[in-house]
Amino acid sequence: MSAYIPTKDHKIIAAASLAIVSDIDLSAAVPAVPHAPMVLPDLSSEVVQRDRLLPWQRRKIMQFIEEHLTETIKVEELAALTKLSKTYFSRVFKTAYNESPYTYVLRRRMELAKELIIETDAALSEIALDCGMADQAHLCKTFRKVFGTTPNYWRRTFSSMNRPVSASHSSSTRREANSARLN
Repeated sequence: MSAYIPTKDHKIIAAASLAIVSDIDLSAAVPAVPHAPMVLPDLSSEVVQRDRLLPWQRRKIMQFIEEHLTETIKVEELAALTKLSKTYFSRVFKTAYNESPYTYVLRRRMELAKELIIETDAALSEIALDCGMADQAHLCKTFRKVFGTTPNYWRRTFSSMNRPVSASHSSSTRREANSARLN
């Protein structure tokens, strides 16, 4: 089977998978459009940010997390604060902070636990509740995962240094956090 090869006077018009061979020159039928230069808007003065949190969104998120660190913080709440969808918020948060919202909140809780372990003589079970953790075992497991050591070893290491011994962390703070968690 051989393909038909048109002579040089014929024009080939291709429409999808159909090829039409014609003696008619259609180039004269289409009016010539002067080629005007394409003008694009100048966006150099505008800052176009994609996949980024705006400064006001960052402030709101950080303020909310710090105020509610001992409570359950849902991604939906953070997304609602920034007026973004849950999935888009998670993506831009990870872009901004190099970690997921869950990991960020967990790390902040562990940093708070580390401070309380050093600054107070409170029991680890109390510190766990003060940091929004379920119990002491949850605190110990997460603390070791984040810092590579146990909370008890951390306390012993820093108790050998000269640290001010302050009163136990107030139990009223823990009660307020627990009542807020239940509501």
